[in-house]
Amino acid sequence: MYVPFNQLSDAARIWVYQASRPLEQEEKATMLQNLQEFLEQWTAHGNPLQCSTEILYEQFLILAVEESLQGATGCAVDASVQFIRGLEQAFQVHLLHRDYIAFRRGETNFVVPLDQLKEKIQQGAILADMLTFDNTVTKKEELADRWLVRAEDSWLAKYFHRQ
Repeated sequence: MYVPFNQLSDAARIWVYQASRPLEQEEKATMLQNLQEFLEQWTAHGNPLQCSTEILYEQFLILAVEESLQGATGCAVDASVQFIRGLEQAFQVHLLHRDYIAFRRGETNFVVPLDQLKEKIQQGAILADMLTFDNTVTKKEELADRWLVRAEDSWLAKYFHRQ
């Protein structure tokens, strides 16, 4: 059962899917409509899930479930991943690849392949105070304080030399 994102509690479980490129407004609107239709029917062992979705920063698809009412089982999660795969094909965008790290400079997002990350930091293309997205967050409340953080305050800290 789809509900507006702001009606879910801060404890709602989330999954963050990073698009390989920013989504255009029309794509975003169509994708959100498709997601809402999927979420209206999303169940766990036949029980409806109270769930929602958002697209943030034009590039991050957030799925959320109010697990205090009904948890998302393995089969339910598998169904959502299958749906996400369908979105990837329909919109010609990667959402399930975890080998790119996203950064934010001003009002713009950019991604760096994981295998080029160390080199980009050494070249000074990525700085310690640059914002990065920690897509491992699992609760809605973490979107506010743990998701978009300075690179040196994330798992990337090991790449920056501290004075």
